Amino acid sequence: MSPGKFISGLSPTVQGGIWMTAAALSFTIMTTLIRDVGQDIHPFEIGFFRCLTNLLCMLPFAFRTGSAIWQSDNHKIYALRGAIGVGFLLTFFPGAAMLPVSDSMALFFTAPLFGTILVLLFLGEKIHFRRIAALIAGFCGALIILRPGFDEVNIGALLVLLGALFTAASSSIIKYATRTDHPDKIVFYLMLYATPLILGPALMFWTTPTLEQLALMVAVGLLATINQRFMGRAFAAADATAVFPFEFIRLPFAALIGWLAFSEVPDLWVWVGGAVIFASSAYIAHREAQLKRLQK
Repeated sequence: MSPGKFISGLSPTVQGGIWMTAAALSFTIMTTLIRDVGQDIHPFEIGFFRCLTNLLCMLPFAFRTGSAIWQSDNHKIYALRGAIGVGFLLTFFPGAAMLPVSDSMALFFTAPLFGTILVLLFLGEKIHFRRIAALIAGFCGALIILRPGFDEVNIGALLVLLGALFTAASSSIIKYATRTDHPDKIVFYLMLYATPLILGPALMFWTTPTLEQLALMVAVGLLATINQRFMGRAFAAADATAVFPFEFIRLPFAALIGWLAFSEVPDLWVWVGGAVIFASSAYIAHREAQLKRLQK
């Protein structure tokens, strides 16, 4: 029996948990590779190869779809998401190259918090006291990790936080576009727009890679593709509130992989801050699910 068939025979929540765990592992390994190859290759160049690899991976889907791939009412939105995706590459990739893997993963938990703020600002949703308290708690978690005034704030940490903000904006666009377009079409267009946009910054810092470095950068792109597909399956299998808690497994994955690859040992504050950020994000996701059920 293939793994896919075995998983499909499980309950929806277990299926979603397995796919989300796999997505968390692939994203953590991708971040580890960025930190490794980023010591010799500029992160902008890594970002270009990430996009190019992802685009090539999506070409079979585009060929199977045929001319229908170009039929969409969301081209302007996809162009905007491409620019936002480049913003993510220009911030998260350099930040991940500077920070221990566990720090990057802990700070990246702020993405759902930023997403909530964007929804409030641009969609005009009402916000109640409990969500405000959760947002404040989440950003206090980020301050626990950064510890401004006690430690010098690392520019890499600020870049990762900006990357989380760009991710939140991109996720908001995905929620809008999936109402009319196939999820794989959304991924295809992201890479179609982002690849030429990231090429310019990459050429400014270009270093001819060795075969080993090229292989690592292609692996970053493959892992990014796998991460997107696994997350899509997770959310298709079960409600977001059921699978979201499995995201926290990124932190122990990051601690283990960072220790094995770089002898990095996360300090207590990374665990405490990461837990606070994640708990507040999980609470907001839970409240959003409750409100949707009440509106039906």
